[in-house]
Amino acid sequence: MLREHVDQCASCADLLAVVAPLLDDQRVLLQEAVVPSSAIVWWRAQRRSRREAAERAAQPISFVQGIALACATGLLATALGIFVPTFRKSLTWMLDAAGSWPGLSLPIAVDPLASPIVLAGIAALGLCALVLPVALYFAFHED
Repeated sequence: MLREHVDQCASCADLLAVVAPLLDDQRVLLQEAVVPSSAIVWWRAQRRSRREAAERAAQPISFVQGIALACATGLLATALGIFVPTFRKSLTWMLDAAGSWPGLSLPIAVDPLASPIVLAGIAALGLCALVLPVALYFAFHED
């Protein structure tokens, strides 16, 4: 009955002409397919399960590390805001005190922080203090 309808209906005949080669290809591919053993499938499923569990367990740790990094950056900025003026005053005091010693001449400008070498050293230390935690985070972070 179906065969008679396909012979009489042009659209069904076209559909059969398109679908028949696809079905033949499917049969050939199913016969050629290599199915892994159940032990390999089980092993892969166990590995995937363990990897997903480790990723789920690491999410809170990564979150806390990010918060700790943000807190450390905030504390560093606060400490710099508090200690830089104090450091500037103490450095000026030390240079004034050292300049009052007899026979000691210091080749440093009146404002010690105006010296490019001192500014470069302070900038390098500040950059290290900012970059080091980030570098350590990326060095020890496992994806």
